[in-house]
Amino acid sequence: MSDDGTLSLKVLSKKECEILRVIGCRIIPQAKKAPQIDLAQRIDTVLVDVQQQMRKEFKLLLVVFEYGAPLLGLTWKPFTSISEVEQDNYLAGWERSRLPFKRMGFQVLKRSVLAAYYGSEWSWKQIGYRGPWLTKGYPHNYAGTGIQIP
Repeated sequence: MSDDGTLSLKVLSKKECEILRVIGCRIIPQAKKAPQIDLAQRIDTVLVDVQQQMRKEFKLLLVVFEYGAPLLGLTWKPFTSISEVEQDNYLAGWERSRLPFKRMGFQVLKRSVLAAYYGSEWSWKQIGYRGPWLTKGYPHNYAGTGIQIP
């Protein structure tokens, strides 16, 4: 984000960010409660460093995902305009599709969102992760109970 609170995007458009935000909230429900983690901004930052062709393909995937439902006759509304239940069903349809393109597209979106969310230090506190060992030095004092053998 820039100093005035607006997104400082280099690759993605505002509409593409909205698509990613909705996808992120459906895949990771906790993302709604984490406004300090801007998934789209984090993904945009990564896309800056990838090849131009990959950026184009990622952006095309977002458009196909957003407008795929109306094109396939499933609904007259784009993904971001349908109900949460319909969004979940739409995501599940991509995840379980017979078409490899849709399954791969789902995995790209899911893994991008997961990496952006769990790559944020804010989420680390929520899951009890204390951060990478390399920044804390080794050996790292482990406060957990270890593996429990029944």
